[in-house]
Amino acid sequence: SNDDFGTAPNLAALNASGFAPSNALESAILTTLAPGAYTAVISGVGNTTGVVIVEVFAVDQAGTPMANISTRANVLTGNDVMIGGFVIQGSRPQTVVVRARGPSLSAQGIANPLANPLLQLFSGATQIAVNDNWQSATNAAAITASGYAPSNANESAILMTLQPGAYTAIVTGSGGGTGVAIVEVFAL
Repeated sequence: SNDDFGTAPNLAALNASGFAPSNALESAILTTLAPGAYTAVISGVGNTTGVVIVEVFAVDQAGTPMANISTRANVLTGNDVMIGGFVIQGSRPQTVVVRARGPSLSAQGIANPLANPLLQLFSGATQIAVNDNWQSATNAAAITASGYAPSNANESAILMTLQPGAYTAIVTGSGGGTGVAIVEVFAL
């Protein structure tokens, strides 16, 4: 755990990595992880609330890519929607499944899941795909075959081959709904 990155025991290595935050109140952890699944939990000091971004960077193993990344958050309206960013590295295209789940989270004890997530995928400011209710996708059979089809018909999914670059997934509630959702990106 870390509060205020300047207190990190390996501050010199964190600064040398090039990924140290620019604000002294922001947090950072530089560590070596064995293969497996990990969760970063973010909270405000003193139970404060606000908008935050969590970022994960591979510092010393660029040839060992992460297989997926996901974020769970409360989806509201206006500027308070869920935004997840990811980067396709290298020189070759990568096929991914991006999905937004809400209703299926109730099975994990989430009391206020987003009833009907709407998923938009952007490259820069350009929307390149949108999905509301994954079974309506023109490639729903391919989404099913990928093994990453959502379990609820109201959840959204996009399967696309993307060129190297930065992408943004935005999750809103269809019809202005609010609640807890998760956005996930899986490399195929």
